[in-house]
Amino acid sequence: MPVPHLAVIDPAIRMAELDCFNHISLRTTAKVSYHLPALFGMETLIALEDSITAFLILGSSSSVNDRLPWQSKLETWLKPQLEQRKPTLGLCYGHQMLAYMWGGKIDFLFKDHHKLQGFRSIRFQKDELWNHSELEGLVYVSHKEAVTECPKTMQVLATSEEVKFDGLKHKTLPIWSLQSHPESTSLFLKNMGETNCVSLQAFDFGRQIVDHFLTHVQRS
Repeated sequence: MPVPHLAVIDPAIRMAELDCFNHISLRTTAKVSYHLPALFGMETLIALEDSITAFLILGSSSSVNDRLPWQSKLETWLKPQLEQRKPTLGLCYGHQMLAYMWGGKIDFLFKDHHKLQGFRSIRFQKDELWNHSELEGLVYVSHKEAVTECPKTMQVLATSEEVKFDGLKHKTLPIWSLQSHPESTSLFLKNMGETNCVSLQAFDFGRQIVDHFLTHVQRS
């Protein structure tokens, strides 16, 4: 019989974030499952839905505005799951998808559609997830679009000079989301086309953010 676990949803349409998933699963004592709905459908999620207790939604090169069949299927299935108060963290595409699902708007940041890529300083507001402390640090980012209108059911969780809604939190449900990639690894950066060497310490702050969520899941 399936055991209670955290479901990692990877909305990849070309290259799966397996290295990121491995690092996430090795940093928690919680049971973890992995799902690729855009590439392989919803079957694995549906089969385990009764034993899923939390979600972590990764990035994708797709846009929520594409309105592809797999996106609608995922959102339709996911929303009632989240309304059951299952702790959820959305990252990059996951952040934008959650905002879209609750009525937010997503659009290109710049008229020429150029990408923001690299490490940027992000300010995190006080939140129970990180012991009601204010945090600030460098996190890797890679995106052309962003949330341009915050849903009425969410509030701002993180900001930066480049992005107004760099993080959101649902007002009544245990849902957090970040535009950045705190789950990133050296191999992830390589897959993103980064050619400059980055020290392992560069990922420390982002991983601390993810660890706070994983700790919350373990305690839930």
